[in-house]
Formats: sequence, C-alpha cells, structure tokens
Amino acid sequence: MLLGLLHRIASHPWVYDRIQTLAGNNLVIELFSRRLAPLNPKIVVDIGGGTGALRNLVGVDCRYICLDLEMPKLIGFRSKSIGALAVLGDATSIPIIDGIADMVICKSVTHHLTDLMLEQGLDESSRVLKPGGHMILFDAVVSPGRLAGRILWRLDRGSYPRSAEELRKKFERRFKVVHWEKFAIYHEYVFGIGVRP
Repeated sequence: MLLGLLHRIASHPWVYDRIQTLAGNNLVIELFSRRLAPLNPKIVVDIGGGTGALRNLVGVDCRYICLDLEMPKLIGFRSKSIGALAVLGDATSIPIIDGIADMVICKSVTHHLTDLMLEQGLDESSRVLKPGGHMILFDAVVSPGRLAGRILWRLDRGSYPRSAEELRKKFERRFKVVHWEKFAIYHEYVFGIGVRP
C-alpha cells in the first residue's frame, strides 16, 4: 500500500524528473547526446518517453513522438514542449504506422516488461522503423555484485531485470548491432545501437 502511494507520487512529472536526476540521469543524457547527434534522425519514437527528457537531444527539425503509459508524464511533457506529439500507449502495440521512424528509443523500459512483452516490444520497434533506421536500447541490468543496484531493484516498479547478455541476444535477433557498451552509475547499464535490416 505504501509502495503503491510512492509510485503514484513518483508519476507526477516534477517528482519523476527529480528522481531521474538523483538516479544519475544527467550522465545518461550526456551519453545519449554523444551517441545520437551523428545519427541525425528526422522522426523519433521514444518508447516510455516519460516527460520527454530526450527531446532536446534531437534536432529542432526532428519530429519527436513521446510514447508513454502514464498520462501525468505525457501532460508534463506537453506542458514544456508545445505542439509536441504525446501518445498514450505501450511498447507491445505501438499506435504508429509501419516504417515511419528513423529512430526508436527504448530507455529504461525493458525491466518493466515480461519476456513476452519484451519480444512484442522489440518486434513493434522493428515494425515502426524504416529499413536502415536505428534502434536505441538502454536499461539497467542485473549485476549481483553491486550493492546499490540490488537496493534500487527492490525499490523499482520493474519486476523483470535481465542480464546484459540476455538483453543483447533478444536485441540482435532483430537488429544488426553496431554499438554495445556496459557502464555503471548506481546500477550497471547497457547501451546498444542496432540497425533494422
């Protein structure tokens, strides 16, 4: 009951953004900035985009589509990005036409998805990408040796943490991996870039 209340509070856009900052999101944004800039996408679908923290990392001429399950986050996104496209939906059934996106971003989402949902989400990501489009995958992974990571997994709403190797196998079944790295802040993370064949 208390954990449910905390999760509802954390869904408020202002609170959500502050939690992300405390969790080291500024370092993650810096990593994204370095990796995304050379790709220069014109249409981006950000799965689980929350309050649209990645919007400013793509060009002003880029059509950024923020997809999230939580309306409060999308309202927060729209309040700071006038005219932006906020879509209420989830990764397993993306309400966007086939082959439209130059890039799909899936940041900190996979640990919220069951195995079946993850498979569907990766299939859907491939479906909305143009051939040659880039799939960006970023998430925390299981690292039993990291005390901070073990504590954070207990607090997180995500019930499906996976190893870096497991995520990579699922990812490379659909995308040609052109970049894959692991790094740590509190959790251990993976950052992957794949290309749709």
